[in-house]
Amino acid sequence: MPKIALNGVTVDFPFQPYPCQEEYMSKVLECLQKKVNGLLESPTGTGKTLCLLCTTLAWREHLRDTISARKIAERAQGELFPDRTLSSWGLAASDGDTTACYMDIPKIIYASRTHSQLTQVISELRNTSYRPRVCVLGSREQLCIHPEVKKQESNHMQIHLCRKKVASRSCRFYNNVEEKSLQQELATPILDIEDLVRSGNKHGLCPYYLSRNLKQQADIIFMPYNYLLDAKSRRAHGIDLKGTVVIFDEAHNVEKMCEETASFDLTPHDLASGLDVIDQVLEEQTKAAQQDGLHVEFSADSANS
Repeated sequence: MPKIALNGVTVDFPFQPYPCQEEYMSKVLECLQKKVNGLLESPTGTGKTLCLLCTTLAWREHLRDTISARKIAERAQGELFPDRTLSSWGLAASDGDTTACYMDIPKIIYASRTHSQLTQVISELRNTSYRPRVCVLGSREQLCIHPEVKKQESNHMQIHLCRKKVASRSCRFYNNVEEKSLQQELATPILDIEDLVRSGNKHGLCPYYLSRNLKQQADIIFMPYNYLLDAKSRRAHGIDLKGTVVIFDEAHNVEKMCEETASFDLTPHDLASGLDVIDQVLEEQTKAAQQDGLHVEFSADSANS
């Protein structure tokens, strides 16, 4: 695979990039290196997803190698000059990497609108030379393999029953997730949602809780937009955005997703129930008004007598 040097970072790309792809990748690197937000646009069919993946992962590897080299240099210099603190030698770093050398290597959160789109992104990742530790987050509805939980009619009931079984440790699939050696085995390949379910069925462990465990050690985490945009979903999945690189692919859909997240649907049953409640309230108010009227009339008659 061709290696392209951009902004001091070597990017492995599956093929010789077009000029527009090199320019796109340079802009992605500029955002990462300067720690600024970026809004990037490129015509359909120009390989934006591939450019985003390769560039971001190349930058992360470059940062990791820089930190490793700096730590080795500091250790050696510390042995030669024991009276000096190691941190003082970090001032020799170039290209503004000094601060980065003393920070944890950030995770990458890659978000798209749907899981089917994420499956395509993961397929693109498999076509590159990069093999990061990957995690894809999904709902119980997509990932649960427990027969009794799966047959529940609503997502709400699935969540309730799942939590009940987990709390009582009566779900063998959840209990098997604690098998650490198996987790390590499944952390190696690049798995999408369907792969997680297949592996769960094969090994008899819960794909939902497995994905949550893999998230802790993942280099790149794939998830739908709403997991990020909805505060409730972020808390439910334990997503911490601090110090992470967040990528919104197909970002023209973000506005609509925000609208959907802040909206809700009313069914005919909801409207009928609401009208029934209004009728009850009006009826109670009418009764109360009539009672107040009788009381006033009685008081007036009593005064006259």
